[in-house]
Amino acid sequence: MSRADRSARPGNSTDLGAVADLLWRTDPERVAEPRPRLGVRLIVDTAVALADAEGLDALSMQRVGSELGCSAMALYRHVPSKDQLVAAMVDTATGRPPAPPSSPTTWRAEVEAWVEALWGLYLGHPWMLRAPTSSAPVGPNELAWFEALLSPLHRGGLDRGELIPIATFVSSAVRDLARVATELDPAGAAAYGEVLARRLDPARFPTLCSLAGEEGLDEAEDGDVTPIVRHGMRYLLDGIEARVESTPVRRKEEPRG
Repeated sequence: MSRADRSARPGNSTDLGAVADLLWRTDPERVAEPRPRLGVRLIVDTAVALADAEGLDALSMQRVGSELGCSAMALYRHVPSKDQLVAAMVDTATGRPPAPPSSPTTWRAEVEAWVEALWGLYLGHPWMLRAPTSSAPVGPNELAWFEALLSPLHRGGLDRGELIPIATFVSSAVRDLARVATELDPAGAAAYGEVLARRLDPARFPTLCSLAGEEGLDEAEDGDVTPIVRHGMRYLLDGIEARVESTPVRRKEEPRG
């Protein structure tokens, strides 16, 4: 998805077509020539390594230029703006989605594997979660991930009008919960239950008080968001299965493999 940094920079542009052109120029399946001394792929790879090591706040055209031994202006000849650089970084770091399993599997297992893979991707590159989203996917890698989610959902029986809304919800939920997971303060999470116990009035918060010691609050206390992702996806997929089964005209999936 294209990202936007609104700071004033030479060549700053939010033209979606220009962003897409840049992203596809970095696609290894279309660009097979050797890496040039200074070009889009080298600039983007350097910027990704910088963000992985120091976070997105450390990124600037000047810093990337310094890492490459050139000026920021030299970079602008290849990457017109910082917002386009961040967009290319996100698509490059996203990489290719996990390959479909070689053994027979269900659409639901594929969706769950997709969610686990995306979760791991975000936790491995937390700076991606700070990159603003300004459009639907346009880069080759992010489109490949979206296709890898749409395909099993379609095999599961969702119709055309349901596919993109459900897939968007799934990917957005994983992204936002990963953001929460990377921002949580472990010390604060550990004190969560104690803080609530001292403040919750059963008359004002009867349901919350009744849940003391339950699984959801325990997860909040230890700061581990992963079970919330898995539970949420399980309930969502249960709902999809129930909806498909309640609509006789919809076909049943045959396992892939």
